[in-house]
Amino acid sequence: MKLSSIAIAALILGALLTKPASSQELFTPQTTTIGSSAPSYYYIGSGQGLTIAVNLWGFVKNPGRYEVPSSTDLVQLISFGGGPLEHAELDRVNIVRQVLHSDSTYGTEVIPVDLRDFQTKGKTTPLLLPGDTIIVPGSTFDAIQQIVALFRDVALIFSGIATFILVLRSH
Repeated sequence: MKLSSIAIAALILGALLTKPASSQELFTPQTTTIGSSAPSYYYIGSGQGLTIAVNLWGFVKNPGRYEVPSSTDLVQLISFGGGPLEHAELDRVNIVRQVLHSDSTYGTEVIPVDLRDFQTKGKTTPLLLPGDTIIVPGSTFDAIQQIVALFRDVALIFSGIATFILVLRSH
């Protein structure tokens, strides 16, 4: 692969303008986002220690795949994800976990978690394991709101088409 002189100059300039990391920065957790305007992969770690990959789906601000320290619990992951959305049902959170059965086959286990116990009673939340998928469901109200919005959008499209046809017929 041949680099143009502009690309080489940009690389050199970038290297010159990048400041070296201080010892404080080396031990501060870093967040790396990969993706477009709606990123879906996050790395949260200090570059040292064991990390695990987990998935965060549903009614959280930033759903996606996260690589987090192995000591991360459910509430920490939801916090890394920007927190729950307004209509998240925190009493119905599920952890979907892959398990190895005694006959050496894999299956899935769904672990229901009521985060109201964490909020009101201060109970701890489960530690996450590699490959866990956390699902934060939304309320029925939100589902109805989305369906109504869909019907509204379809009605607006038909209204626009009807108006266009009437304008064409009048000329």
